[in-house]
Amino acid sequence: YGEDQLKKWRRGFKIQPPPVSSYSLSYPGNDYRRTKYVKDLRISLTETINRSLEAKRLQVHRKFPKTESLWDCMQRSIPFYTQRIVPEAVNKGKRVLITSHENAIRGILMHLCDIPEEAMNQLHLPNGLPLVYNVKRK
Repeated sequence: YGEDQLKKWRRGFKIQPPPVSSYSLSYPGNDYRRTKYVKDLRISLTETINRSLEAKRLQVHRKFPKTESLWDCMQRSIPFYTQRIVPEAVNKGKRVLITSHENAIRGILMHLCDIPEEAMNQLHLPNGLPLVYNVKRK
């Protein structure tokens, strides 16, 4: 795909990379660390049938996203932040530690700092470096 296209996928707002196969190691539905906790995604009938036939026992599979843009990620992370983290911790004066992948953090920062969509391709978050944000001083 090339370096330019990769940057568009990684830094773009609504640009989705090509979907991954549900049999790929990169597919989140193949990671037990994720699947054991997720109960709010729809069940994939096709995947459930195929995987159950292969395993010769019932294996229920859910519809994890096969591709995701920053916008898609924000559709999950911002409601969780505003509906759970803010009322249960921030509004009570608690300190919050959020650890996540880059896109979720970028989306939350976009929300908190009112960063425009067109500026998101310039936001770089280094791996493993803590970012301290004070919501009261915005």
